Amino acid sequence: MLIELKSSESHILTWVIASSKQSGLEPTRLLYYDDVSLKEFTARVLAVQQVGEEWRIVLDQTAFYPVGGGQPADKGRIKGLNGDAIVKDVRMEHGLVVHLADETTGRMEQGEEVLGILDWDRRYSLMRNHTLAHLMAEAIRRATGLTEEVVGSGLDVDKARLDIAREGSLGPVIPDIEEIANNVIKENRPVEIRIMPRREAEERVARFHESLKTLPSHVQNVRVIEIRDWDACACGGTHVKSTGEIGAVEFLRRMSKGKGVERIEFRSKTS
Repeated sequence: MLIELKSSESHILTWVIASSKQSGLEPTRLLYYDDVSLKEFTARVLAVQQVGEEWRIVLDQTAFYPVGGGQPADKGRIKGLNGDAIVKDVRMEHGLVVHLADETTGRMEQGEEVLGILDWDRRYSLMRNHTLAHLMAEAIRRATGLTEEVVGSGLDVDKARLDIAREGSLGPVIPDIEEIANNVIKENRPVEIRIMPRREAEERVARFHESLKTLPSHVQNVRVIEIRDWDACACGGTHVKSTGEIGAVEFLRRMSKGKGVERIEFRSKTS
């Protein structure tokens, strides 16, 4: 099947992504779990669908991270022999990773081999900020006497945030939080990733004042991200391999969210 990748075309393909079972496609192989440092990869085109001015492209494997778990999606390009697509968003739909593109040229043939190219600067910033958010949660606990609970979080390319259940301002202890976090960054502790049975994961994260209470009960094999001897929690996102890659923590602002919740925003900073 030959697909013309031209945003101006009005033809809508009849193939619709509903589920990997209904479409007859195997779940996408997630290369970012095999090697988080992949900047480029080759893959085979399984299907393409146009919806309005947007193209939806499914590959047999991908290093593009789909939005989820609080982490934004990757961006980049999918380049074929006779076609090129700018990936603006990535979604997981019933086991299939769908690459969304609104800038396309040329044509792309089902079954052909293509080259996926990540916007690596974007991905690496997300990895650093994501790992920093894990590190900061424990730094806050240490600075405040292990009494504060993280009740919300957010992640973007240029910053991360944590919402902390606390009566009173975090302002007076922010210098302590910063010092504690930067010391752990300088120690260059390994960031280890393991899949383990749920009961074992519950015991592991509990050692670091975390829990699995927000993880659906049907999930029995848990991916645990651990900053060695510092923090461990369930997470499906992408992370750097050691804390030294973060560089340093830079505080951006603190604000009260009302009802006993403090928000701090920060980001990783390189020299």
